Amino acid sequence: MWDGQESPINMVTSSDLQRGLEELSLKLKQSVKLDHLLALTDETGLLQHATFSVPARREGYTVDDNVRALVFASRANRTLTDARLMGLARKFISFTMHMQEEDGRLHNYMDFSHRIADEAKTGDHLGRAIWATGVVLNSDAPAGLKSSARQIFDRALPWARQSDSLRTKAYATLGVCERLSAEPDDRNLQSNAKMLADSLADAYDKNRAEDWEWFERILTYDNPRLSQALLAAYSALGQPTYREIAESTLRFLMTVESVDGRFAPIGSRGWYHRGGTKALYDQQPIETGAMVETATLAVKTMGAEVYEHGLRAVLGWFFGMNSKWINVYDEATGACYDGITQAGLNQNQGAESTVAFLLGAERFVEAFSSATEPGI
Repeated sequence: MWDGQESPINMVTSSDLQRGLEELSLKLKQSVKLDHLLALTDETGLLQHATFSVPARREGYTVDDNVRALVFASRANRTLTDARLMGLARKFISFTMHMQEEDGRLHNYMDFSHRIADEAKTGDHLGRAIWATGVVLNSDAPAGLKSSARQIFDRALPWARQSDSLRTKAYATLGVCERLSAEPDDRNLQSNAKMLADSLADAYDKNRAEDWEWFERILTYDNPRLSQALLAAYSALGQPTYREIAESTLRFLMTVESVDGRFAPIGSRGWYHRGGTKALYDQQPIETGAMVETATLAVKTMGAEVYEHGLRAVLGWFFGMNSKWINVYDEATGACYDGITQAGLNQNQGAESTVAFLLGAERFVEAFSSATEPGI
């Protein structure tokens, strides 16, 4: 149950994946717990790694993990009845504020002794911070928490505009579009959303080919976020080009990441260079969770049967419908294992993996649950 109390085992099965989306959503909601997320969170924030299921304190904290968890806590607070979520959101945003310099750049890594251990930079973590604070501003969070989110957002956004990283720009696009949902008449936000989305569209035009419908000449990690960003920009701005590119790239990615009808995310041991061979391992939950979110948005935005079919296959990866036929989600604790290797399951259960599952599950539940169901 979402309230973190003990519940019967409700693991999603292959037969459940064939049910209607509303019924599947209810089954997924029943299988999810917050226990492991809470176990990984201390008074400072979310610890990034675990050794097996035990938090690895020595390895400290990252903005990357804390802002992703902030997205989840802020969204889930709207759909789930659990008072602990807002407390988690405050911790995650407080950590992020501490890691941001006055000029808007963010450090990413803090060790367990509270020593900031890297230089302030403008990488993925900055884009994700914009995404997370945009979600906060489009949530029912208290005014004070929103004011803190606005400060982080406003300071970071100029750096995202200057970034050469497509992922930083994609995360920032998601954040700007979230904030636009709350502030739809803000011309500055509209302008920023268009500029960021146009940069993704330009990258697609430069790198696409007849056999390669993608933004770059390599597929690496968190790939669906690029398509998701353009879907969000289409919903916010109504530009048909964004939808067309999102549709082409998502269909391409779903095809590439499918093996014998099962979802198989790009492996981190070599990735997939255009003209090369796709690495099958190691498969990581960050890719799968992002695909659940993006395919859910595609079903809601475009409704094509191919996206619904793909969504069911992607969700199934967490529940044993993968290349090794093993469960990646641990329903007993609400944790997600760190991926699938050539040898089998990576037994560690870190923050990135667990939050990736929670983000995808929350979007699916929010999108397809009955409006009359308690907690929705």
